Amino acid sequence: MAVLCLFGVLALGIAACGKEDEEGGGSGGGKAEGTELTIYSSLPLQGTSKEQSEAVIDGEMLALKQAGDKVGKYTIKYESLDDSTAQNPGTADEAQTADNARKAVQDPTTIFYLGEFNSGGTKVSLPILNKAGIPQISPSNTAVGLTTDEPGADPGEPDKYYPTGERTYARIVPKDTIQGAALATIMQEDGCKSVHIFNDKTTYGAGLGRNVENSAKELGLEVTGNDGTDRNAPNYRSL
Repeated sequence: MAVLCLFGVLALGIAACGKEDEEGGGSGGGKAEGTELTIYSSLPLQGTSKEQSEAVIDGEMLALKQAGDKVGKYTIKYESLDDSTAQNPGTADEAQTADNARKAVQDPTTIFYLGEFNSGGTKVSLPILNKAGIPQISPSNTAVGLTTDEPGADPGEPDKYYPTGERTYARIVPKDTIQGAALATIMQEDGCKSVHIFNDKTTYGAGLGRNVENSAKELGLEVTGNDGTDRNAPNYRSL
């Protein structure tokens, strides 16, 4: 399965190499030259998400090893980048994420970009990579607005993430509309009559909270509130 997934990713990436960078210069997404291509990953390698990110990296390394680090005449190089910082561990730091995306764009051998782990990070990297024509896939993004304007998306989403007008991004997990509906259904089946939602005000937490709220109301549950909380608070006794 790992090899099949890798070849699917590389087929899309190699196809994208035929697109010239509209701004010119030696950037990824243009015509590939030589026989070495690079896959970048951008994931939080510090804090609470470190172990999950390392599992993704291990899977990528295994897939490459099983493929002999080659696809056709091309040797595939893999470079892991950290999108978290000591000041912002466990999640994508916006400035670092932008730097990672620009590094991939500036590398003429870039064929694909794996990331981000957090939906908020992808909102930063996706427009940069899309403009350069670099395909991107996330192992974990669920934010609705990255791919659709369904309920839960913010105004202007998803078009603002695709400045070229072409879709270059995919995710391998369901979006929040699916998870929100599932959570609301479980609450109804368990006999809940009302629900009060607390979210951590991140792209993921706030987005999922909105979708749980929408689904709960559709099922006839009373939603008494949907409040944002400080994710760095020492405790939540006041709640």
